[in-house]
Amino acid sequence: MSDFELARLEKFGAAPVFIFCDHGSNAMPASLNCLGLPEDILKTHIAWDIGAGALAAGLAQRLQGTLFRCEFSRLIIDPNRTLSAEGLIPHTSDQIPIPGNQMLSEADREARINQFHVPYHDLLDAALDDIIATSGAPFVISVHSFTNRLMGAAEDRPWALGLLWREDELSARGMIRHLETETDWRIGDNEPYDAREFNYSVDRHIGPRSLSHITLEARQDLISDNDGVAAMADILSAGVRKIVS
Repeated sequence: MSDFELARLEKFGAAPVFIFCDHGSNAMPASLNCLGLPEDILKTHIAWDIGAGALAAGLAQRLQGTLFRCEFSRLIIDPNRTLSAEGLIPHTSDQIPIPGNQMLSEADREARINQFHVPYHDLLDAALDDIIATSGAPFVISVHSFTNRLMGAAEDRPWALGLLWREDELSARGMIRHLETETDWRIGDNEPYDAREFNYSVDRHIGPRSLSHITLEARQDLISDNDGVAAMADILSAGVRKIVS
């Protein structure tokens, strides 16, 4: 663990914009032996939000802001879950068993929490405190992505992008208006997930600081390559500029 990076902070400029990505990596320390999963499974959506890290970086670059990205797979422990959540250390994900998470002892569970979850959120706290101290209150963007089709589903999910909101409805509505004007995409309003029910990292770090923010959920097949990432980052960054102007 000593040489394993839990999170990466990168500054693309001095703009008061903070982009963070909880599920931007599928990496694991060697000591976990890939949780008993083959490499091809670790490349799928169960291990990370495909394209989300690249999209977050694209936004940070275009907006000249600060990027904070988690560097470990959510299969180890999900940083966007409360410590009491059933899926904090998933036994299965999209019907796929996770061998290394079966039959964990309470000591094993506590070790995962103390080695990954706690320090990750400490680092996120520190990064936010630093940008507030140096640049004032930033506009915050939380970036996620969702699989276009869950295991066993008959159809693809219909949304190209979702805006999840609870406390900052104004910013979410502003981005939805921008996307409806500039694209022909179907936009999810608290879809495919509802932030009024669940958005742990935002609820823990952003709401209590009263920071303006949006949470993005991009469909993975639209950001699975560099061209798709660039196109979506262009559209979204233009929307952010409208919101914060």
